[in-house]
Amino acid sequence: MDWNLFWTACGAVGGMAGGVCGGIALLLTRKANKLSQVANRAAEEANGIAGDSKRLAKDANRLAGEANQISADANAISQRALRVTADQTVYKWRVEFDGERSAVFLVNDCPHEASDVHVFVRHEDQAITDRRVDKVPAFGEVTFEDELFLHQIIEDQRSIDRLNAGGSFVFIGVGGYDVTVHVVYTTELGSRRNDEIKQRLTNSHRH
Repeated sequence: MDWNLFWTACGAVGGMAGGVCGGIALLLTRKANKLSQVANRAAEEANGIAGDSKRLAKDANRLAGEANQISADANAISQRALRVTADQTVYKWRVEFDGERSAVFLVNDCPHEASDVHVFVRHEDQAITDRRVDKVPAFGEVTFEDELFLHQIIEDQRSIDRLNAGGSFVFIGVGGYDVTVHVVYTTELGSRRNDEIKQRLTNSHRH
């Protein structure tokens, strides 16, 4: 036997086997790399889905909170509407005048407090003055001091005196100044109301 030829043949077979194994290993490596890439993409997609799920859950919680707040606001509005509808509280306002101070007084002549009170004083179509106060207690008052009131009363009295002194008949009358006091207010139960009081001011002292 030619041992050199034998060993040469064995080496050739071994080389071929090694080449085959190397090729198989290379193919398996490529396949493993592809599988790894697929797995990485799947993991990234899973992470994205998880992130989207968290955002959706957060948005859902926020919307649920807003819905609860809207429901609470609606209930509060409904309760207030019921209170306002059931509000039968009677308010009475009275106007007084003190000629010595030339002051008009709007009196809350009832045992109920009024809040967010806005008062306007007018003569015919002319706005004289207005005032806003947070609260007017039961039997409390809002005061307007203005020399205009007494001045107009005095002028009216002079006109009457001239008529009385001027001729064949006597014009009996007392000088005065007609005002309209408009008051807008909120009752103790939350109703928004407005009242109007017409008053003729005369030069007298307040008792």
